[in-house]
Parts: sequence; C-alpha cells; structure tokens
Amino acid sequence: MSEISSNYGMESLNVAMLKRSSDNQGQMALALLEGAVQTSQQIQASAPAAPQVQPVAHAEGSLGANIDTTA
Repeated sequence: MSEISSNYGMESLNVAMLKRSSDNQGQMALALLEGAVQTSQQIQASAPAAPQVQPVAHAEGSLGANIDTTA
C-alpha cells in the first residue's frame, strides 16, 4: 500500500469518526432541549393562573396637580 493511499484511508476514517461524534453531540443537545421544554410545560401547567387585573379609575383633579414644583 502506498503512502498516499494510507494517508487517504486515515483521513477518511478521521472524517467519519468526527462526523459520528458531531452527530452524537447534536442528538444529545436535542434530547436536552426537548427535556427542558417538557419540564417548562409541566411547570407552566402546574402554576396557578395569573390573577385578573382590574383597570384603575383615573385620579380626580388635574393631571400633575400633586407634583411639587417649588423644589
């Protein structure tokens, strides 16, 4: 076997192993993300409903009448 074909074989093996490693890391990241989404959905489902906020009536008097302008 010549040196060129030996180097090509090693480079091909290296590329294949890097691709497999990258694919595995991607799958683990996706599984972690899916787990985080499920946890978030479970927390949201078990959280109490947000209270309904009633609008505040407008204050009486002219706007800004309670601001001290003498300072």
